[in-house]
Amino acid sequence: MLLVYRKTGDHRIWMKNMRIALRVYWIDADARVIEMQRLEPCQESPCPVYFASKPSRYVLELSDHEHPLEVGDRIDGLNEL
Repeated sequence: MLLVYRKTGDHRIWMKNMRIALRVYWIDADARVIEMQRLEPCQESPCPVYFASKPSRYVLELSDHEHPLEVGDRIDGLNEL
């Protein structure tokens, strides 16, 4: 799932009621991956809140597998959304 925000900022997510782990990528306004984290499911409150160390514009949630994306990579086409 790709979360697209109107403005760059401190976009945080959590894993409440998720059943599977995810690989989450925070992406800046220039479509560069700025951070990746592996997030565990959370069934009980309070759940941890996750965020990037720098402002982001997009958050990409993928399955918990190795992906070819790395910090610093640019994703073509994001700025056209």
